[in-house]
Amino acid sequence: LPSEAEWEYAARAGSTTKYSWGNAINHDLANYGTDECCDGKVEGKDKWLNTSPVGSFKANAFGLYDMHGNVWEWTQDCWNDSYSGALSTNKAWEDGDCAKRVLRGGSWGYTPLNLRSAFRYGSSAAARSLNIGFRLVQGR
Repeated sequence: LPSEAEWEYAARAGSTTKYSWGNAINHDLANYGTDECCDGKVEGKDKWLNTSPVGSFKANAFGLYDMHGNVWEWTQDCWNDSYSGALSTNKAWEDGDCAKRVLRGGSWGYTPLNLRSAFRYGSSAAARSLNIGFRLVQGR
């Protein structure tokens, strides 16, 4: 699994905005839920109530798909409430509440706030759900 730092670097793809493509979002850009609360929404290019096939939306500048929305993605890092004391490298932070791990990216049932590049969520490492997935990285 990627570290949290690796995941955010990949999601941002060189940008400094909320999403890799800018600060505005709509259902032609990503698979997410309603703007105010919960559940999937079928609108625009987002024609799937739940998960969409990979590549249904435009890739980011690094050629990566679905970094914003579709499913939450596990990272290797243990949960910490803040970055205070965090490593200054791209390595996973394996101190803190390791019964919880960090999820990034948001999903088809969540609001745009949860899809921002900087948004992070701590969840039990034992959690399983239809809206949680993972992305693998290749070591050098």
